Amino acid sequence: MKRNNIFLLFLSLFLCPLLKAQNDLQFYLNSAFRNNPTLQESQNNISVKKLDKSLTEAQYILPQINLTANYLFVPYFNNDKIVTANSGPNAVGYDPSITNGGLYSAQVNVSKNIFNGGVVDVYNYQADLQIKSNELNYGLTKHNLEKDVIDQYINCWQAQELYILSTSTSDTLLQQLSITKNLMMKGLVKQSDYLLLKVEFENQQLAALQAFASLKSSIYQLNVLAGIQDTSIVTLDNVKLNKTSNVGPSMFFNQYENDSLLILNQQDVFETKYYPQLNLFFNAGLNAVELNDIQKKFGLSAGFNFSLPIYDGSQKSITRQQSQINLSTIVSNKKNQEVLIKNKIKESSSQVEYYINSLQSITSQLEDYNKIIILLNSELMHGQVSMVDYITIIKNYLDLKKNEISSSAAYQQAVNQFNYWNW
Repeated sequence: MKRNNIFLLFLSLFLCPLLKAQNDLQFYLNSAFRNNPTLQESQNNISVKKLDKSLTEAQYILPQINLTANYLFVPYFNNDKIVTANSGPNAVGYDPSITNGGLYSAQVNVSKNIFNGGVVDVYNYQADLQIKSNELNYGLTKHNLEKDVIDQYINCWQAQELYILSTSTSDTLLQQLSITKNLMMKGLVKQSDYLLLKVEFENQQLAALQAFASLKSSIYQLNVLAGIQDTSIVTLDNVKLNKTSNVGPSMFFNQYENDSLLILNQQDVFETKYYPQLNLFFNAGLNAVELNDIQKKFGLSAGFNFSLPIYDGSQKSITRQQSQINLSTIVSNKKNQEVLIKNKIKESSSQVEYYINSLQSITSQLEDYNKIIILLNSELMHGQVSMVDYITIIKNYLDLKKNEISSSAAYQQAVNQFNYWNW
């Protein structure tokens, strides 16, 4: 007995970190949302896509200004001048009609696309759809993460309750063991009964250690999901989930709608190449082919370039057919998803109802067992019941209690499953 008391003292000191802090489900959800790298990546992608609008404006709306400088050296041999635009008949060198004898150029160039409003609208709409796509990915990732954290939290709660059950049972058996020892010393209880109770007490001690190991493992997995580095074991609050009511369209379908719009937009982007293109340009600076009187070669020029595609092998028609095929794929995937979601909602709802009925039955049985155990404790002290029967009742009670804990956890996970699909 002394050795057992020392063991229990060691066990309580070993498990004392469990009582140092208390966290609830919202704590882990907030940590997961804050630390998840995929959520952070989605937010960064949204910021990047918002900057795409500024790039579109810079490319198609704002004028483009640049500075150019060129120098071309074209010497002539057997000629009066080494560099000239008018070489003699005996000169040796490139044909002056090609090279003009050289080039001295330093210019400021300005160009501006005209009539690009339609192009800008198409690209800005594309950026809006891509931002929406990232926002939907963010929402779906957060929704999936929420389900995973809740499921793991429930697993941790279940492990915690099983550990508490084992330790409380061990404490109860220890008290009963002390009483039985005194009765044995008085000759009122057989030694074999005492040893049977001692063996069961040691089994519960071992069960407590195993339950604590399972709890530690579950807490570590929960911390990984939540991005928490702390490895201490904490006490978890009970979780009570309620079924959500969703009267609107499923959030799962938003991505299909946005993907369809993206395909149509991609077609619109492709067809911008068929828009008429008008580009105004202006330049000013130095432009000369000889050094002679180069100070007089400063000037300016302006003009425009116009282009309009006429024929490209019916690429527009081909890409439109591709877009329609891709749209039909999205429609097919959406229909399959609708069937899946409806079945998952029905399945999880059925599971919720099953565990509600199961827990009601278990609760009723536990009430009866509690009454029986109270009577057995009294009868055991008076030698009116065998130790074998007593331990059998205790084991049956523990099995039923474990079933209650498992069913409570399964019920909460069924509710979580229902809420996940009913989104």
